[in-house]
Amino acid sequence: MNKERFDLDTLVERTVNAMQASTPQHTIVKEGRLQQRVVADASRIEQVLINLLTNAAKYSPDGKKVIVHVSERTGEAIVSVQDFGMGIAKKDHNTIFERFYRGTGMNDFEKSEKTKGFGLGLYISAEIIRKHDGKIWVESVPDKGSTFYFTLPLSQLTK
Repeated sequence: MNKERFDLDTLVERTVNAMQASTPQHTIVKEGRLQQRVVADASRIEQVLINLLTNAAKYSPDGKKVIVHVSERTGEAIVSVQDFGMGIAKKDHNTIFERFYRGTGMNDFEKSEKTKGFGLGLYISAEIIRKHDGKIWVESVPDKGSTFYFTLPLSQLTK
């Protein structure tokens, strides 16, 4: 990893703008601000954001909005990506970050060409966040949507 100091708000905004250009069927909204610089591998954090945004668009084909929120809570910066798509069953919340995990009981949409993949994106994202001493998790309700969160410790943040 190549850790450097960068503005997390700027990285999130740039990534949102780039993804918006390639995902015109969804409106990607950025909310909140950290207003601090983070010491992390900017390209790896961008990779996590791209993966979460790509999944949000892929698994919410009828959902028109994706929300990216940046905030700070005691001891950590928090970034979340919320979609209003098909959601994830509670039993899959812990295993979704495992290598090659593709879900059980997949419906016809999930089996379609549009959602094919190797089951590596969330695994790689989780490994990147873990290597930054952060956490990653999902909150989701089937047929309502999902919110993926990741944190970066404030001990790695500087003004």
